[in-house]
Amino acid sequence: MGELPKKVNGLFNNKADGALKVTTICGQPVHIVDATNPRSIKLLAEAYKDVYEPAFPLPEERETLENWVNKITKGKQENSTIVLALVVENINAENPTVKGISVGYYYNKVAVGLMAYVAIAPEYRNEGLGRVMVEARKHAFLDLAKSKGSQLKGVFLECNDPEKVKPEDDSFDPATRIKIFQKWGAKVMPIDYVQPPLEIGADKCTKFKLLAYPHPETGQYPAPDDIKAYIEGIYTSCAKYYGCAPEQNPDYIKIMQQIATLRQDNTPPKNKPPFPGKPGF
Repeated sequence: MGELPKKVNGLFNNKADGALKVTTICGQPVHIVDATNPRSIKLLAEAYKDVYEPAFPLPEERETLENWVNKITKGKQENSTIVLALVVENINAENPTVKGISVGYYYNKVAVGLMAYVAIAPEYRNEGLGRVMVEARKHAFLDLAKSKGSQLKGVFLECNDPEKVKPEDDSFDPATRIKIFQKWGAKVMPIDYVQPPLEIGADKCTKFKLLAYPHPETGQYPAPDDIKAYIEGIYTSCAKYYGCAPEQNPDYIKIMQQIATLRQDNTPPKNKPPFPGKPGF
């Protein structure tokens, strides 16, 4: 399962008597990983090994367990806070059953959330767990915002663009994936999104569409200022990987210019044509 960071090795190896907290979402038991509870960390490690690694067999496609644990122990002091949600049956039994794991990032200063990875054990697929994980992270982002005295501005996700990524080059047909997300309420944002490098030495990604889910309380989709907040959040968080301030990054500048032309309903002004390569907006 990989070596844990030294600062939490002792925590991981200790035993805890306290029961783990579970919230029922869409009829499924969901646990948000708690950095202060050794049993929660141990369950995360098991979920990583048994569910996440098999779903993302290539090391370059996944994050490390060590990275996750580091983030949950110090995320509140950084630009982003990681959210790790597990669907677990019999969580407080001796041998709990992990059905799925999902990851999200809450950008602390701008109060927006990003849906990241989802992995579901093969024997529990087609049970609606994907939507459960969406709802779990949406409400976790909402709780984080409230705990910091903020208003959650939006919940976003990235998805391969079917116009740029062929089905055979993805683990799942990008067009079908987008249709599933839309069935769950997601909406494509009308910008030419570019994901900044996520680590030192990595490249930016121009093959994604940016989508957003309706707000868990208001049901509203992000307004232009909310999309701007997300772009600011992810580019600020990753600035150390591309070597300059966001305001000096050409991709950041271009995206912000596009957002500035949007109306409150996220469509381009009527006197301007849709963005190139983005039919339907």
